[in-house]
Amino acid sequence: MAEFFLPIQKPVLVAADNALGVHPNYAEKHDANHGPKLNAGPVIKVNSNQRYATNSETAGFFRHLCMAEEVPVQSFVVRSDMGCGSTIGPITASHLGVRTVDIGLPTFAMHSIRELCGSHDLAHLVKVLSAFYACRELP
Repeated sequence: MAEFFLPIQKPVLVAADNALGVHPNYAEKHDANHGPKLNAGPVIKVNSNQRYATNSETAGFFRHLCMAEEVPVQSFVVRSDMGCGSTIGPITASHLGVRTVDIGLPTFAMHSIRELCGSHDLAHLVKVLSAFYACRELP
């Protein structure tokens, strides 16, 4: 049983998924100040209804990690009058009791056959996640 707990002793879980990028045809669906743009870096996802597991501590941790790796980072805050999906982040965080940050790549047409993300965003995400997994001491 002890082997199960060893991998989750890192104090931060990164739940990586997609993030709804600002599509030029539907820009009004996003908060004017928190709409992720393609090829502008990974996205920290926040929702007041706790559809994402990110809190101020984990968002700050991920933002700091991005800054240390010189990776641009964006925020996605769902408008309060709009619904949104969720991720595995809140479920995992509540069952394991692990601090969690929900992040994603800005994407157009999520879940469609023409889903699209920026190649620079993928390179940035690989860089920051490589640094995360290489960390020996996390806050």
